[in-house]
Amino acid sequence: MLREFSTFLEDKNIKGQLDLALKNKELSHSYLFVGSEGVGKFTQAKNFAQAILCASNDNPKSFCNLTDEFSHPDLLVIKKEESIKKEDIEDLIEKAARLPFEAGKKVILINDFDRATPEAQNAFLKTLEEPPVYLIIILLATNKMKLLSTIRSRCRILRFSDLSQEKIYDYLIKSGVSENNADLFSRLSCGSINLANSYVNDSELLKKHYELIDVLDSLIRDRGYYIFSYLDYFRENKENIEEILRAMAIWFRDLAFIKLNKKDKVINIDKLKLLELENLALDRCLSIYGEILLTKERLRKNINFDLAVQALLMRIGGM
Repeated sequence: MLREFSTFLEDKNIKGQLDLALKNKELSHSYLFVGSEGVGKFTQAKNFAQAILCASNDNPKSFCNLTDEFSHPDLLVIKKEESIKKEDIEDLIEKAARLPFEAGKKVILINDFDRATPEAQNAFLKTLEEPPVYLIIILLATNKMKLLSTIRSRCRILRFSDLSQEKIYDYLIKSGVSENNADLFSRLSCGSINLANSYVNDSELLKKHYELIDVLDSLIRDRGYYIFSYLDYFRENKENIEEILRAMAIWFRDLAFIKLNKKDKVINIDKLKLLELENLALDRCLSIYGEILLTKERLRKNINFDLAVQALLMRIGGM
C-alpha cells in the first residue's frame, strides 16, 4: 500500500502502470521517470520505492513503519543541488552491492540524473547492464536527451504529464493562499509545484520577477539606444540566467497572445495593462521569443556569456 506523501502530485496514468506491475510482480530492473521540473517525479518515485520495499511487511518494528517521510536502509538516494559526479556513483554502487538489510529488494533512486557527468553515467552502465537480482533502479530526469543512449535503452521510460494551472491553483487555495495570489502563482509556475511553492514562501522571488519585467519594459521602449547598458543586469544575475531566460520567454509569449487578442492565455495576468501598452508587432514578439530559446541553447553549449546576451539584446532592440 503506498503511503500518501502527496496524492495531489501523482500522475494517475503512471501510478496505474506501477500498481499493476507490483500486483503482477512484473517489476523492471530499471526505470527512467521523465518530466518537467516540479511535477512530482521524486514524490512518486519514493512512493513506488516504499511500495516495493514494504510490500506485505506487517512487522510493527519495521523501518516501513517508523517515519512519515519514509527512510529505509534498503533505499539508496542521491539528491543533490550540484551535478552528480563519478565518485557519487562509485560510492552508490559499493552500497548497492551489499545484500538487502530488511526487504527482499534494494532500491536505488537518483534525482536529476540528467545532471550526472558523462563519467558518472558511464560508471553506472555496468550496474544497469548486470544489476543484482534484488536491485531496482529508478532514475529521474527532466531532459532524457542529456543521458547516454546506452542508459536510456536499458530503462523502462515513464513520461510524466505537466501539472495543469487549475490543479496548482486548487492546491494553493487548499494551502491557504489568497485567490489572487493563487491565480498569479499558478500561472507563473508553468506546471511546476516547486516553483509555485517558491513564490508562496519567498517574497523576494516575486520582487526579482518584477525587476526583470521593468528591465524588459525598458529594453522594449529604449530599442537600440541604450540596450547594452542592461548587460550589467544579466552579468549580476548570471547564476540565475536559466530562470531569467524562462521568464523572458514567458513575457514575449504573453505579448504574442495579446497581439492575437487571446488575453485568457496570458501568464503575467497582473501586468496585463503593461503588456497591452508594449509597442511590438506580432512578428517581432515571435522573433525575440525564438532568440531567447536560441540563447538558452548557446549558453548550454558554453558559448561566451557576454556575446550570447549581447546578441539577444540586439534582437530585442531591433538592431
